[in-house]
Amino acid sequence: MKITYFVNTMFLIEGKNSKILTDPWITYNNNSRSGLYNFPKLNLNKSNLEKINPDFIYISHTHADHFDPDTLNVFKKNTPIIVSWYKQNFTEKAIKKLGFKDVRVSFKNKLMNLNKSDKCWVEPSSIYSSVDSLAMFQVDGFNIFNPNDCGFNEKQTIKIKKKFKKIDAALIPSGMQGPYPAFYENLSNSEKKIESKKRKIGNFEMALKYLEIIKPELFFPLTGGAIYGGKKALLMKYTGVGTALEMADFLKKKNFDIKTVMLSQKCSYNFLSKKVEGKFVNHSHENSNKYLKEISKLKSPFEKGGLFWVDESERIDLSILLNNARAKQKHWQERYKIKSKDVFFIDSGQKLLYRLCLGDNSVMKILEKDIKDKSFEIFRIPYSLLIGFLTRHYNYSNLKTQFVSFYRKPNFFNANLHLLMSHLHI
Repeated sequence: MKITYFVNTMFLIEGKNSKILTDPWITYNNNSRSGLYNFPKLNLNKSNLEKINPDFIYISHTHADHFDPDTLNVFKKNTPIIVSWYKQNFTEKAIKKLGFKDVRVSFKNKLMNLNKSDKCWVEPSSIYSSVDSLAMFQVDGFNIFNPNDCGFNEKQTIKIKKKFKKIDAALIPSGMQGPYPAFYENLSNSEKKIESKKRKIGNFEMALKYLEIIKPELFFPLTGGAIYGGKKALLMKYTGVGTALEMADFLKKKNFDIKTVMLSQKCSYNFLSKKVEGKFVNHSHENSNKYLKEISKLKSPFEKGGLFWVDESERIDLSILLNNARAKQKHWQERYKIKSKDVFFIDSGQKLLYRLCLGDNSVMKILEKDIKDKSFEIFRIPYSLLIGFLTRHYNYSNLKTQFVSFYRKPNFFNANLHLLMSHLHI
């Protein structure tokens, strides 16, 4: 029985009767349709992937660094794919659309038999119940906990501990990244640096909360993750993502005693010998300038000269489209029982910004310098991407980090507004 780590939340669990690959995602040759790239650079190709030949693949959710059609399509179409049950089963549909014939949906509170000896349990995240999932794999008598990107929920975590009691290993990211503070234009670089340190500590504290309840025998701090292509790559140092060593040091300072297993790409941990196979390398954004500069030169498909670039002379007024999308958004706003008059703007790279308000269905056009609202948020979305987003060809949850920049006044996270952005479509 051993676990091999690759990148992000991609790892291979190998038992006597099962090989389970989780969230396979390889941007070989800097190839990425999503605008996200492996960090650190992962030296794998299609041939290497084919040789893994997993018995099962687990897809935690459809974010681009977990669900990647280009990587999945390398594997045999009869490979069983494990997904969580959701009210909106878009993960299952997306995988079936790729041609996979055996998609197994794990229902809440039910163990799924993989074979005569091994099982798995998957359920939606209590925080992001329509987006993310977490899993427990029972292989060769070992319980392996994988919460991937799920935000910590105390009630759910206690329930998991009661259900499985002894947990042998927990694979928890040492840092989850999002657009804040790196891609918020209302912050100076010095302010971003301060906020990213706060975010880093917040990530470590979340991992600690998991560990305090789960109490695993072994803790695997998953490192690295994803970086954004184009100019955003140079802002990665402000994402607040810590390293595995920093996570381990944080636990020591908190006097939390646990055996921490340090793995970097293609390193393995053997549960029988209790040894790490391979050399650990501590990757950080600060010591990866060469790679980040390489990725920063890659052109986005939505930039001038890119595949989906639309020239300014060919762009049309999107007021009617946004008005219809706002009506749809309002429907969901009422379902969520969100009473708000918050103002937000869409900057699509045209001369004028589109002003929308959660208090009505109006759409106005205005110059940014003429904004009079005391509180608002600007979403800077490339024109062609905005059209794809409004027509549901793209999902806000996926695109917000890759291609969108933000400006907000005051510097306060409006959770309701960001939730409702996922419903701004026709």
